[in-house]
Amino acid sequence: MISLRYNFKHPFKGNVILRKTGFAQGWRQTMSFDSGSENDFDIHLQVNEDGDYQVILNWEFEGRSFSHESDITVKNGQLIF
Repeated sequence: MISLRYNFKHPFKGNVILRKTGFAQGWRQTMSFDSGSENDFDIHLQVNEDGDYQVILNWEFEGRSFSHESDITVKNGQLIF
């Protein structure tokens, strides 16, 4: 399991999508996440294979829609920076 730390200007309540890049069958994992009243939080993701992934966060706050994307690499079960 890996953890990704986020710090937004407001709390997060929405969907987290983990998508393995370069995978022909379009492997992806989707989960709901709610940070409660916190804007500084960790998201824990179960990653079973090494490789490159895209993490997509989609949420709404005060009537506005937001999206945040980041690319990560996992090797030997660890997040590589």
